Amino acid sequence: MEVRAILRLDEPEPVYRELVEGLSANLTPMIILCGLILSTGSYILSLVPDPFMLAATVTGVSASLIRIATILHHQRHHKAYRNASLRIVRRVEALHAVTAVAVGLSLGFYSAVIFGLPKVALDLVPVCIAYGYAAGVISRVSIRPFIAVATIMSAGIPSAAALALLDTEHRIVAAVYIIFLFAGLQSIAYVYETARRAVTLRLEMETLARRDPLTGLFNRFGLREAFETMLALEDAQGHRTITVHAFDLDGFKAVNDAFGHLAGDRLLALLAKRIQATVPAGTVAARIGGDEFVLLQPAGGDATTHLAQAIHHALTRPCDIDCGAPVSVGLSLGYATGRLTATALDELSQRADTQSYGVKRAGGGIRAHVARTEPTPPQPISDMAAIARPSPIAAKAELVPPSGLTEAI
Repeated sequence: MEVRAILRLDEPEPVYRELVEGLSANLTPMIILCGLILSTGSYILSLVPDPFMLAATVTGVSASLIRIATILHHQRHHKAYRNASLRIVRRVEALHAVTAVAVGLSLGFYSAVIFGLPKVALDLVPVCIAYGYAAGVISRVSIRPFIAVATIMSAGIPSAAALALLDTEHRIVAAVYIIFLFAGLQSIAYVYETARRAVTLRLEMETLARRDPLTGLFNRFGLREAFETMLALEDAQGHRTITVHAFDLDGFKAVNDAFGHLAGDRLLALLAKRIQATVPAGTVAARIGGDEFVLLQPAGGDATTHLAQAIHHALTRPCDIDCGAPVSVGLSLGYATGRLTATALDELSQRADTQSYGVKRAGGGIRAHVARTEPTPPQPISDMAAIARPSPIAAKAELVPPSGLTEAI
């Protein structure tokens, strides 16, 4: 197995999060293991009342119960951990690692004690449990390979050491233990690589379904899903305010007509980067049409005005798209603020669109929807001479007939 795989050095964060999430799907095997240790330990104690056997049984059951509690805790807080910081996710992984290794050590101790008992027939009990447990670890825990390796080693090495201290026949069994331990490492590597590739492919497909391939922003489906996530967080945090910004580009068609669609694509990609650099953390940006964009901002008040002005300033600056001279586009932006409810996205989007169309007819700029009042007039942008100022190139492109666009420019 590669060291990089064991240390998870080559995993993108989304893949890493998904693989850690899979550690919570190990409940049933742990319940079975706990029951086996309890039942077989009790039976052996009835035959051989040994204090070490009692200690091994209690230790194994206790470690298994702690592991079960860890898995149940992870399952219960599943949604919270999916949205938690990377630092918290690493803590969850570390907790799984500690409890899994503790179970492995307790199982190794349990096996070693049984091998030291006078009844040789009982030796089959820990052998069966150990091989069953190792198979479960390889199939369920290999998604975090360093945990799987540490777990089967902690369970197998004490057992093999105890066998090696006995007669020749037991030493042969110990050798078989060691051989299967190292064979298990290869199985862990295979299962991990298969799982990692599957998760990576699934996440890539999900990204294609949620993201606009040209700009990298969310598409309509991704926007709706991001809103649902905001709504779920609102249920836990109480009532919140949300603002929907809707805007399109003024003069974009002229750039397309003048320089071609490839230039238009480069312009959209550049403007998308500016949007991503401008929006604050927690704000969702989406491209929902050719030159139509939507922002979901979990805020209201002055923050919405500041964001609208920042977006206007960022997107109306000249853009160098390798067409011989910088080009500029105008912007018509409308926004509406309301409570974050299940219908807020549709309602506020409609209001924001209305304001965007209204301000577009007025020459471009920014306009907010104000509840129970007439729409506000376009807001001035303090650091610009005009709200929308297409470049001379775009202006000429709009005035010259299509057949003469290139010559006029």
